[in-house]
Amino acid sequence: MTQPTFLSTDLHQDWTLQQHGKKKSYPAQVPGCVHSDLYRNDVIPDPFYGRNEHDLLWMEMTDWQYRLQFDAPAAYLEQEVIELVADGLDTVATLTLNGTEIAHTENMFVGYRFDIKALLKESDNTLEILFHNHREAILKRQPDLVPITCDPIGGRQQLRKQQCATGWDWGPRLTTCGIWRSIRLEAWSTNRLERVHISQVHEGKKCSLVSQPEMAKRGKRFRQKVQVSLDGVLVAEAEAPASEALTLPIPKAQKWWPNGQGEQPIYTWSVDLYDGDTWLDHQTGKVGLCEIILDQHADQWGTSFQFLVNGRAVFCKGANWIPAHSFVNEGEALIPDLLDSAIQSNMNMLRVWGGGIYELDSFYEQCLERGLMIWQDFQFACGLYPADRAYLKEVKAEATYQIQRLRNHSHIALWCGNNEVIQLNKQALNTNAKVRRDYEKIFDQLLPQQLEKFAPGKNYIPTSEHNPDDPYGDTRNEESGDAHYWGVWHSRAPITQYENQKHRFFSEFGMQAYPHTETASTFTQSQNIFGPEMDNHQKNGGGNQIIFHYISELYRFPKDYASTVYLSQIMQAYCLRFGIEHMRRNQPRTMGSLYWQLNDCWPVASWSSIDFGGRWKALQYAAKRFYAPAMVSVKLIGREMNHRSNNYVISNVEGFEIYTVYDDPKSRKGKLTWELWSISENKVVEKGDLSVQLRYGKSQRRKVLKPTKAIQKYGRNDLVLRTRLLCDDLDESVNTTFLTTPRYVDLPQPNLKIQVKATNDKKCFEVTVRSDVPAYQIYLNLAKAREHRISDNFFDLFPGEQKTVMLKTFKPATLAVIKNNLESMSYRDSHLA
Repeated sequence: MTQPTFLSTDLHQDWTLQQHGKKKSYPAQVPGCVHSDLYRNDVIPDPFYGRNEHDLLWMEMTDWQYRLQFDAPAAYLEQEVIELVADGLDTVATLTLNGTEIAHTENMFVGYRFDIKALLKESDNTLEILFHNHREAILKRQPDLVPITCDPIGGRQQLRKQQCATGWDWGPRLTTCGIWRSIRLEAWSTNRLERVHISQVHEGKKCSLVSQPEMAKRGKRFRQKVQVSLDGVLVAEAEAPASEALTLPIPKAQKWWPNGQGEQPIYTWSVDLYDGDTWLDHQTGKVGLCEIILDQHADQWGTSFQFLVNGRAVFCKGANWIPAHSFVNEGEALIPDLLDSAIQSNMNMLRVWGGGIYELDSFYEQCLERGLMIWQDFQFACGLYPADRAYLKEVKAEATYQIQRLRNHSHIALWCGNNEVIQLNKQALNTNAKVRRDYEKIFDQLLPQQLEKFAPGKNYIPTSEHNPDDPYGDTRNEESGDAHYWGVWHSRAPITQYENQKHRFFSEFGMQAYPHTETASTFTQSQNIFGPEMDNHQKNGGGNQIIFHYISELYRFPKDYASTVYLSQIMQAYCLRFGIEHMRRNQPRTMGSLYWQLNDCWPVASWSSIDFGGRWKALQYAAKRFYAPAMVSVKLIGREMNHRSNNYVISNVEGFEIYTVYDDPKSRKGKLTWELWSISENKVVEKGDLSVQLRYGKSQRRKVLKPTKAIQKYGRNDLVLRTRLLCDDLDESVNTTFLTTPRYVDLPQPNLKIQVKATNDKKCFEVTVRSDVPAYQIYLNLAKAREHRISDNFFDLFPGEQKTVMLKTFKPATLAVIKNNLESMSYRDSHLA
């Protein structure tokens, strides 16, 4: 047989959508959602523009109906079983086939399968899916709505639905519905594969894959044939009864490593199900051979929180991931570039945050291919969740489905029960016994039990942030667990407070910045940050005030709107660079840094390092530097304080500690250099160099520099340290460190010399920049919103240096166009004298 008897065909074409009870219908795209379909059909305005979000709130209080008319292929009707398979219905839905109700669903995160053979006709079948409105479904479970975190109306936790669909402090309230994942017909006889569990056994350098098919019908007569290949070459195969686990040793096993730690060889497995000589079914997938262990052992600081990958302790460098688009299907096209950006900035882990979705299959496969480990939250965030019998039934079905769907991905390093449920509800959890019991039923019992049942041995913690020493006490424990540090931002703590944090793993922290002006122009023509349209695209209460607070702490007042955006971005980058360099210097006590957040789901002022649409903020470029495998980092000796009562600056800063931090597996020799510059005299007043040996996982203080005479002669406000770490075959690491807050430094206006050269690629240009004086945070940009990306940006440049970057346009361009439209600015251009 050339094909298995199992048949499958997508039902993605020819759907229509209508408001329930209305006659007018519109073409619908499946998979998709109501908002996207109505916008595509010019029924509603762009949901992201201006304040349109508020004008569309009626949609979450409306029922919507999808309808499809289709014929059943004759070959399907000949099979014993015909099923309608829906991988994702968002959320409360009633399904009807040819006038007969076949199901009612209430969980966005569960795939469904319905036997429809008795109802299916050869032609003119009508499938209708009625999506009941979000608000009514909530009110049935909670008649009295009370606002909760990031839900101004309340009740979001009553539905197993994407929690941020009701809005968040970075996202809009666009509570949609629809057929958000694949829907199809499947037909089969005798038996089929439900799924195949591919697990791994590691013994030193040796590795085996274990295949355990799960069939629709049990039976010892069925056999499995398993093949494993690498780069298209068969490396292992075997046959065995399908009712038994089959172990396949992988010859010369090539281990999968996170980005920066080694290669990412991807093995392809396939399992065929047979009944005698009859080929019944086939499934295939990809896997990396790796073993990731959450290592929590007693050490001199308490209890470690680190990940061992193939036995090697790896410092996790990355960010938090939210849905790539408010309408999640439209985000699939954005995923590859976002993941490429993470890799280009030297990341090795993303945290799939618990208020969004269990991501699409393509997301996990692309992370595997790129070397990105995944911290996977179950989809619960910030609120208290019910634990009645009906709700627990839905949670159990959800956990079972998602664990079985994702368990073969060995690069999922951790499963986490929820995001910040304890942190934000400690009083209720400590004073109300029922609230505590309900919490424990889900996060201490049901979820870990399901994980151990269907994916034994996987790493699990019940919440993030998590204090294993005192789960319901202070969640910010420096001795164990992970931490969400928001003193810098929410509490407006000084940026220097980062250096006082000694947590074992930082899984959330961040700083907001405004989106690029080109991004903002997609939702408003206004340039007034406090105006109604821009204010609607700032979802954090007080967020604008906090941004301006930290800008004013670091920099001089912006001269215009574009400068405000620019200063917010270099401020954001400064804050996180300061914090993350401290975290990396603090290893092995601290072994992870996942900042909030990588991406946005719509154009907005937020904590993201990449604008919605793909433009890198200054932070994403900074991440490329502070996550570099070989990094030079500088810590000031002493501190500067502002005596608030009379606005008097007091400083005892007397010098610098220069560190190297290194996490490439290959030991290298390097050269560390430093130059102390006088800004006013535009010259080096002190310099030195040092040969260094760089070894994996080492943070080492290399030099203590106390330029007492220079401070006495020039003053702290006139001095800046330029440090550089050079290695054989790695990008050099460069750092600029002031002895005072940058706003107190009188930087001169640089005269930038910019040369642009064409290359053989009509979408790639070489740009070289020089400066006659120290130039701080140079930003290059193509005017008129031409889509492009520059290999490095928001960089510093000193006399005698030159910086060459590659500018890539998304469409072919001429050298003349690039030269005529390339703009530059530095910090000195952002403010008046």
